[in-house]
Amino acid sequence: MVHRRKLPLPPFQVVPLPGPRVDALRVHDPDGAYEVPHDSYWGHADMNFVMHSHFTVPADWDASQIALHLPLGVLGDIFNHPESLVHIDHAPIASADRYHHTIPLYPKVADGKEHLISLHGWTGLAGWPPDPDAKAKLYMGRPALVERCPHTVAFLRLARAAFDTLGHLGLHTAEAPGLLDALDTAFQALDTRDPMGEAFYASMPEALRLLREGIEDAGAPMDVTLHGIGHAHMDIAYLWTVDQIRLKNARTYSNVLRLMDRDPEFLFSHSQPALYEMTARDYPALFERIKTRVAEGRWEVMGGMWVEPDLNISGGEALVRQLQLGRTYFQKTFGDVETPVLWLPDTFGFPGQIPQLMRQAGLDWFVTNKLNWNQINRVPWSSHVWEGIDGSRVMAHILTTPREVQYLPFPTNYKSDLSAAEVMGTVTHATGDHRDDLPICYGYGDGGGGPTEDLLAKAHAYAAMPGMPRLKMSTVRASMEAIAAKKDNLPVWTGEHYMEGHRGVFTSQAWIKRANRKAEAALHEAEALAVMAGTAPNLTHAWKLLCLNQFHDIVTGTSIGAVYEDSKRDFHAIFSAAEDAAQVAAKALSGPEPVVLNTSPTTGLRVVESDDVSDAPGQVTETGMLHWMPDLPAYSATPLSAATLPDHPARAHQRDGYVVLENEALRLEILPNGQIASIIDRATGREVLAQGKLGNQLQVFEDRPICWDAWDIDPHIEDRQDLIDSSTEIDIVEPGPIRVAVRVTHRWRQSTVSQTIRLTAGSRRIDFDTVADWHETHTLLKAAFPVAIAAPKALFDIQWGVIERATSRDTAFDAARFEVPAQKWAQVSDGSRAVALLNDCKYGYDIHRNMVRLTLIKCATSPDPKADQGEHRFTYALLPYDAHARSVLDHAAYDLNLPLRVTQPRREADLPETTPFVACVTAGVIIETLVPLEDRTGYDIRLFEARGASQSARLEFAHAPAAIGATDLLGRPANKPIAQDGNSVVFDVAPFEIVTLRVRT
Repeated sequence: MVHRRKLPLPPFQVVPLPGPRVDALRVHDPDGAYEVPHDSYWGHADMNFVMHSHFTVPADWDASQIALHLPLGVLGDIFNHPESLVHIDHAPIASADRYHHTIPLYPKVADGKEHLISLHGWTGLAGWPPDPDAKAKLYMGRPALVERCPHTVAFLRLARAAFDTLGHLGLHTAEAPGLLDALDTAFQALDTRDPMGEAFYASMPEALRLLREGIEDAGAPMDVTLHGIGHAHMDIAYLWTVDQIRLKNARTYSNVLRLMDRDPEFLFSHSQPALYEMTARDYPALFERIKTRVAEGRWEVMGGMWVEPDLNISGGEALVRQLQLGRTYFQKTFGDVETPVLWLPDTFGFPGQIPQLMRQAGLDWFVTNKLNWNQINRVPWSSHVWEGIDGSRVMAHILTTPREVQYLPFPTNYKSDLSAAEVMGTVTHATGDHRDDLPICYGYGDGGGGPTEDLLAKAHAYAAMPGMPRLKMSTVRASMEAIAAKKDNLPVWTGEHYMEGHRGVFTSQAWIKRANRKAEAALHEAEALAVMAGTAPNLTHAWKLLCLNQFHDIVTGTSIGAVYEDSKRDFHAIFSAAEDAAQVAAKALSGPEPVVLNTSPTTGLRVVESDDVSDAPGQVTETGMLHWMPDLPAYSATPLSAATLPDHPARAHQRDGYVVLENEALRLEILPNGQIASIIDRATGREVLAQGKLGNQLQVFEDRPICWDAWDIDPHIEDRQDLIDSSTEIDIVEPGPIRVAVRVTHRWRQSTVSQTIRLTAGSRRIDFDTVADWHETHTLLKAAFPVAIAAPKALFDIQWGVIERATSRDTAFDAARFEVPAQKWAQVSDGSRAVALLNDCKYGYDIHRNMVRLTLIKCATSPDPKADQGEHRFTYALLPYDAHARSVLDHAAYDLNLPLRVTQPRREADLPETTPFVACVTAGVIIETLVPLEDRTGYDIRLFEARGASQSARLEFAHAPAAIGATDLLGRPANKPIAQDGNSVVFDVAPFEIVTLRVRT
């Protein structure tokens, strides 16, 4: 009906491609081409392709109304696929996809000449969840060159919006009679006599006029403003690889730019600087057009971070780099135009230090959607003030546009189809009292796509639709400014924003959790050593790769297997770059004998592991030697010859069927099955474990979430539990005097778990060094320790601070937190005693009353059927200690996560100083990061107050700074007095405050 005339295209010639490539149009092999007739099946799931056809515009067609109609088919996934970038004579113009079937052409092609059509695309996957064995094909319709009737297009779109409004409001509302009259009058004006032809099209302008006038007379819209934000949510990787998103960038952005050419009121908002950088590299001409629209104010750049990352798994410094990379890129590329919002619509939970990080990065507003995916408790206010654990405040908004999601009670979305139900629902689903101004994001997304002509028409229709909210094309900035105008009256949410769902993401794809933690540690070491050595490596690319892989569908373990093959290559590059930089610095710090390089912020007992047998006193092991350094300074270079042997050696012996490991602090009794029968704290003489209970229980649970396999752990996880409690081998493998260890090997079902349980002289930390060869599916593995402390709250390590959570499940909010995120440790305490469970690469904990558990493996089968199969390596540790000595916990956690480095001797080198390069002598203030400045004039120190108390912090430097001052996270001067006295500086820190000091040398 909307096509006045139609000219079928010649059948497409399709060339399958081996993979996603930006340059596919130039390098594909035409010898593999085959023809796809109209009305026939073609292709298959996960097929990259190029296809060609051609057209000539008839001379008597209206050049302003010509378009391509490209019905490529659908495989059945829930996204935008199949999708392809449409080229006319090798120039990209738009995307043809599931929702963009009709592509308007520019009038210049109506020149009587033959024009080449090339489509470069991907079919997507089949079904949801995706079926890797799908045999489905796509059905090619009847591609054609068409001449559209603009009045008919406009009439149908407006009529559909009016019908949709009537259907939603109902026939008994005040607006219904007027809307019915408007539709009836308009349709009666149409000449629909057979055969429908020119008379029909001639009657359309009058019918359209009557419809518009009738709708205007039917009533007024609501006194509520919806800010219509054109958007395309782009998952950098998920059910597609990063290489595919590079192609999706061009498809989505070409659509947006085409729509901007045709509709001067259309505005578009887009996040993630990483995507812009890809586009600038892959499609430079397209990127220049984006820059033009940004300069005009029609394309809003926003987001705040390099990508939209997971915030619970990413470490503290990584979150800082997300902000630095993101904000700096936008400023350098587009000028000072970025909207100051942290835009994370699809991220799975938000730690309590995010408001402070936002404030220090110049971000004022926070927006998400995912908190409306909570399974039990609804956030009581869609718009509110979010207060972090340090007291920093930002304005927060949770998107309110409803969209049904299976098994969820009040889900919303960030990709509205602008149906009447979603437009009205944006208002009715808002919680709290502030509903006058609300954002509604429209445009197809997850895999990109963005707005369509139909969506823009709906947006215009709802600008003044009777009985409906008044929708105006807007931006994130405008919508947040409107809400912020009422900020003084907004309620306050304090602490973390925990998402009640997707709890499995703390554990899924365990290899990437380990790679992430180790990469963060490697980059920390490389930068700290560079500062200590005076070198200046460029690790920007490595940080970009790490931040990219912290995207909320990659590091979470919720992508297809191909994504992780790419991630493994990325992490190899990160480790290589970090190691190269560390070796350069280490050489500069080496001496005539082996030197121990420590980049931990804490001073204390460290055990040095070296591959070679050394003259320094130590203990020979299976892999080399151990050296005991009882007081190794923070951020230091210390000769290995400073090592000694402990006055009170660790001992191991067998007794009455169990093994005893002991040192001056602890005595352990280990059963043949690897469980701990007793841990005596020698300082108090008291048992650490609960009476009659065993520690180090390897508990396994059947893990079959109702949906979202890799994402979720459901509340019924406890229903089917088993125990790995039979060992085939137990041996004492390290007899002391520095460290004692026993190795236990289990065989359970199809898997093997080997644990080396270690205790070091002078240490309170019991390590469980674990290697698993895992071949189970839908099985969750946890390490459990019932302890002799039943505290109402537990303390959890998070980025740049700690957070308390209840250990009971007596309220709905606490019951929902049956699996929670943490960084390096979680602990319970009764005020005098404390027990912490530490880890070197895990993120999921649960503490219920006196049971402390760490989640180790979750082996889902969707979206990656091979997830978590094979080798796992991790270490967790139990630490009983005096609750008044939190520095013991700090040191144990950094010791576990930041390995030492031993240099090779250089005869010509001088022996290094053993004093710390820089140290904080104030307990509870931790120097987290040393970062060399790119201009080689000094370095940044980033530290934080870790106890939740106001303190006066004192730093001691090996060499007095030439100048020192405080900055925010972006290097801008901060209003914080710093008093310097030679090699010392003193300044005040507030509870949980993050401080960056710029040191000039």
